Amino acid sequence: MKKIVLAPDSFKGSLSAKEICESLESSILEKLPDVDLVKVPLADGGEGSLEAINTVLGAEEVKQFVKDPLWRTTTGMYLRKEETAYIEMASASGLHLVKESQRDPELATTYGTGQQIKHAVKNGCTEVYLFVGGSATNDAGIGIGQACGFKFLDAEGNELLAGGESLSEIRSLKLPDSPLEFKMKVVCDIDNPLFGPNGAAFIYAPQKGADTEMVNRLDGGLQNFAEVVQSQLGKEVHSFKGAGAAGGVPAGMKTFFDAEILPGTQTIFKIIDLENHLISSDLVITGEGKLDAQTLSGKLIAGVAELGKKIGVPVKAICGKNELNQSQLLEMGIQQVVSLVDDETNVKEAIENASKLIKKRVQALL
Repeated sequence: MKKIVLAPDSFKGSLSAKEICESLESSILEKLPDVDLVKVPLADGGEGSLEAINTVLGAEEVKQFVKDPLWRTTTGMYLRKEETAYIEMASASGLHLVKESQRDPELATTYGTGQQIKHAVKNGCTEVYLFVGGSATNDAGIGIGQACGFKFLDAEGNELLAGGESLSEIRSLKLPDSPLEFKMKVVCDIDNPLFGPNGAAFIYAPQKGADTEMVNRLDGGLQNFAEVVQSQLGKEVHSFKGAGAAGGVPAGMKTFFDAEILPGTQTIFKIIDLENHLISSDLVITGEGKLDAQTLSGKLIAGVAELGKKIGVPVKAICGKNELNQSQLLEMGIQQVVSLVDDETNVKEAIENASKLIKKRVQALL
């Protein structure tokens, strides 16, 4: 065996994809010191995407002071490679930036993410990839719009502060005097529409601190935003796949920047040129926290297996817990799976000792 590609997703709540690669690497090199190991940590386009892609990209990290979801100053970071910026919503507008007791998607704003976009474009970037996911917000991206020069006016013509509760009060939009010129690409793997029973507010706002009454108000606000956009700009931003991701940010990006909406997993594969890494390899080791029915319906690991089948390279996997049978795995294109959870190790132990267990289990894959 000459070349092994390590291409795992993160184990949510335990290890990042990069940390899994490092655990696999140290153990494999003990057994096979002469093997050529290529680490390609993966993500699905949400939180953790920048760490994953930068292992391969080697891009410049750009830091700046920005507003967090509650308008407090924090430090945001994005990646720049030549004239392309890679921005993760979670950096400035993430749920992890807000204590559980302070979570309130009516107050929360995406303004800080807008500051990052504006900074990147003003400093020469002509293309921006925005990875959505892990946000504390439900403002349809009007915070981003406000940071980039858009104004949102109420019935009296007064400018509103961009946050979730302002959505229901918007009666018109004022376009920037000097609009930013760049190509916006929104990366997400969520199919939800902007509003309604499967929309941003009903599906995601409760985990961001919304009670039932707030969910209904937010949903009404998202619907109002879509109606204003439709009447003033002639754009339909409600029903396309992913419109309701990250509190409706893709809908806002369509409104403000005519953004292209891209599938998360496939876009990550393209950015890091995963197929090219796999072509000359002898084995691919992928993995994620849990293999289950969702995996079969197109999650990241299924994409790796599909690529392995296409190229003709064997794919094996390591996971926290496996709920699939051998025939399901083979049909997907995975030859072998090793699970951290077994007869002697429960889920809690697997989460707490994932790195050590990966080093023990990986021998079975070799």
